[in-house]
Amino acid sequence: MTRREEPDLGKLIEWVLGIAEARHRAWVSGDPDPYGLPPPDDLPGATR
Repeated sequence: MTRREEPDLGKLIEWVLGIAEARHRAWVSGDPDPYGLPPPDDLPGATR
C-alpha cells in the first residue's frame, strides 16, 4: 500500500456515492439498510 499526501478525491466521492445509492435502493424497496444505519433525521416523513 502506498500512502499519499492527499486523498484521491475521485475515489472518495465514488465510495460515498456508492454507499448512498445502496442505502437509497434498500429504502425504496423496503429492505433494511445494508449498513445498519437509521435514515437521516432531517428526512421528513421518511420513516419506513
